[in-house]
Amino acid sequence: MFLMLLLKNKNLFTLLVLLFSGIATAQIQSVSIGVNGLTCSQCSHSVEMSIRKLDFVKEVQMNLDKTEAEIFFIDGNKVDISKIAKSVIDAGFSVRYLKAKIYFNQLSVNENYCWIYEGGYYQFIKTSTKVLNGLENITFIGKKFMPGKEYKKWSAALKDAQQKGCESKKIYFISTY
Repeated sequence: MFLMLLLKNKNLFTLLVLLFSGIATAQIQSVSIGVNGLTCSQCSHSVEMSIRKLDFVKEVQMNLDKTEAEIFFIDGNKVDISKIAKSVIDAGFSVRYLKAKIYFNQLSVNENYCWIYEGGYYQFIKTSTKVLNGLENITFIGKKFMPGKEYKKWSAALKDAQQKGCESKKIYFISTY
């Protein structure tokens, strides 16, 4: 009965195909975050505990020698990248970089491509035309996700990108570099 209804209503069928294809297109596996200012185990513990408070975090592996953390997520929970950066800042430190390992399934991207994932808008910048397939490293670009000096290097590309691509007020700018 449901199948007959789908076949008769092309709009509903198309919507369901898009919905399920979007789910299968990508999934955030983990995030690596560089943390400026980590000098001791207590600092590292403070950042770890701040990140662990996020309801979508499954595990945090701190590396004091590299002053970074690898963050893994609870399956099925929506990951909020901004909250990860904010938790580091709330612990009294700054973000050096934020990179996500995302599993893609044949997603074609190019410069200013707008990718919508879990209700968030992600715009690719400084990205050549390519197909993302398998586990890919994606770098987040913006004031929250890098030091000021690094952000300045991206400012021209960001200014240009803000006039193209995603039509949303809240956009994450990302790159495959």
